[in-house]
Amino acid sequence: MRIAFITDIHIGPNGEKPQGVDVRRNFLNALAYLSGLKPDCLVIGGDLCVDVGDTAIYEWVKQQLAPLPYPYYVIPGNHDDSVMLAKAFSLTHHLHGNELYYALPLEGRPTLFLDSARGVFSVEQLNWLKERLSALRDNNVLIFMHHPPLLADVTFMDGKYAFRQSNEFLDVIKDLPCHVTVVCGHYHVEKTVQRGNLLTLITPSIFYQLKHDSPTFAVDHYRIGVRELNLTNHGTNSTVHYLDGQLV
Repeated sequence: MRIAFITDIHIGPNGEKPQGVDVRRNFLNALAYLSGLKPDCLVIGGDLCVDVGDTAIYEWVKQQLAPLPYPYYVIPGNHDDSVMLAKAFSLTHHLHGNELYYALPLEGRPTLFLDSARGVFSVEQLNWLKERLSALRDNNVLIFMHHPPLLADVTFMDGKYAFRQSNEFLDVIKDLPCHVTVVCGHYHVEKTVQRGNLLTLITPSIFYQLKHDSPTFAVDHYRIGVRELNLTNHGTNSTVHYLDGQLV
């Protein structure tokens, strides 16, 4: 199974180009690229909005996704409103209070879609994750979430905007007999982090990419990234494809 993953779209109101970047055009170019990639599904990894959740932005994104010949799945990021996003994408049946998380098998592969929009999981979501992983302990598990679940040596993001429950997450994972792969975004970099049985694939943004080692905010480049994830009988492999970004 081939999965396309794009994240951190950061779309603003119509006509707005955040930081001089035509993020709407970037998003459309990424979708056009997928026509050649021919994925079986698309996952959008959060931060659809540039600042805060906006129904008009969610509706525009949904309109662009409507012609796709394959299914798509959406999770929230820290610049989204989980409830608003769930309503816009008809996912309210997956709402748990103010969090949007759910489980689906992708061609038989157990897959969890989590909500880290607040930088932490609620007690209820963390318990749900524990229960799901306990039940799936004899299967390799795929997880999509916005934040990397552990520090990744990306100095600025680790220091300012890291997921605040890394220890709890690792405690849930570390004693499982299976492999867990987390596909995420948020950090605006491409990076692979391995910790025991946990593989984390951090995916570049559709907005801009950050320098890994800068202690302050510093843009590295404006090429945008699309992750291709292949689930095969031989295991999981992944490639990031870069496209030129659109500057004003």
